[in-house]
Amino acid sequence: MKDFKNIKIAISSLPEGGWWDKGIVAYQDNDMMSNGAVPNQSLLQQEHKGLIEILNKYSLPIDIIPFKKDLEIKKKYDFVFMRDHFLCNVDKDIVMCNMKLSERMNEGDFVISSLRDLQYNVSFLDDDCIAEGGEFFFLPKENILLAGQNRNNLKGAEQMAEKLKVSHLHIIKSSGFHLDTSIAPIFNNEYDCIGIICAREVFSNKEITNLRNICKINDWDLIEIEHQNPNESLKFRTSMNGLTLPGLFIGSKEIRQNKIFEFGLSNNIIFDNTSVSQFNLSGGSVHCLTNELF
Repeated sequence: MKDFKNIKIAISSLPEGGWWDKGIVAYQDNDMMSNGAVPNQSLLQQEHKGLIEILNKYSLPIDIIPFKKDLEIKKKYDFVFMRDHFLCNVDKDIVMCNMKLSERMNEGDFVISSLRDLQYNVSFLDDDCIAEGGEFFFLPKENILLAGQNRNNLKGAEQMAEKLKVSHLHIIKSSGFHLDTSIAPIFNNEYDCIGIICAREVFSNKEITNLRNICKINDWDLIEIEHQNPNESLKFRTSMNGLTLPGLFIGSKEIRQNKIFEFGLSNNIIFDNTSVSQFNLSGGSVHCLTNELF
């Protein structure tokens, strides 16, 4: 059994009155949302329970952040995507995010008291910084921050890096609405980043060259998977949006790509999965639903 004693996983509870029960309202820049879809509430609850069960399977401590009534009243249903609200470093410093879209602004306010109760040091970005949690990957062993620049602005990414006291910031541009719909880092059992999985089709030639250079500099393997069919691309990017931990990747679907499977096999990486199909309707998957607390 892998040892995750220094990592806790924050997730949200579900709203009591139903989640997007009147139909999902898609955001213009999110190609992964199903506008008008009504999640099956019974299946949604089963999948939420399944997420908790797979975290328990690996003895990962869980902090469940309450989905407060005010969030329901304001229809802030995407609060469940805990990833977007904050980033945490290994010194128990938490930096709250600033959302780009008006529909999601101030969601993070409802998690601050819970994080302080857990004895984390909470700080905030300047008002003109835009930084969403799904646009980042924090690599704790290397103390490196990977940042997208679709919903982030540059000041948001740079100030996030400064407040987290990282050693280096890498900007990775793609057409994915969040970086975690474009790439996924893979860690070995010692929490070293050893590779990056990417959806090649969301990178221009210039952008993929930049990503290749970043991987070369850091001695990471780059596993490029390309789908020309939009539906297949969407499926892969959804499954790639997983919780990535030392020697473990928890996604929403079984990994079927040979290149990824062989890379995992040769590096003793466990790939596991749990269905979150109803959450997928609002554009989020396992990575979006979880957040690491160190």
